[in-house]
Amino acid sequence: MITRQILPLVSLALCLFLPFPVACYGSGEHKEAPHHMENMDAMKAQHERMANFKEAADMISNAIIHSAPQLAHDGAEKLDRALIGHEGDMPHKNRAHVKEFHRLFVELGKRTENLKSAIKADDLPKSAVAYGRILEVCATCHKKFRD
Repeated sequence: MITRQILPLVSLALCLFLPFPVACYGSGEHKEAPHHMENMDAMKAQHERMANFKEAADMISNAIIHSAPQLAHDGAEKLDRALIGHEGDMPHKNRAHVKEFHRLFVELGKRTENLKSAIKADDLPKSAVAYGRILEVCATCHKKFRD
């Protein structure tokens, strides 16, 4: 009877006080990808670039919805700046397809230029279409390379 009372307490104590190896945390892809450990600065820069993409996309989307050309211009410029330095980026998964990953960045750059042209022409409907074309690249890349 004492064993039945002590066993759960001992199990709980072991769970709480025994350290788990760090390797057990995170996705399998990240554990298998040594580039995360080799160059943390590059990964940090890549994640910051992706955060800038998201912020720029939010700006552009709001600009198109609210018919705000200056916000659209600022968002497109932010997106364009965020592309700088992508050449050293690596996908989180499917690393064997790194050329396709970089091809998508090049395509994103081309489509960003089309968006900037539409915004400069003050054509928000055309800007909306150009923005949708950018989102196609985002969706394709995330499906193939994101965790």
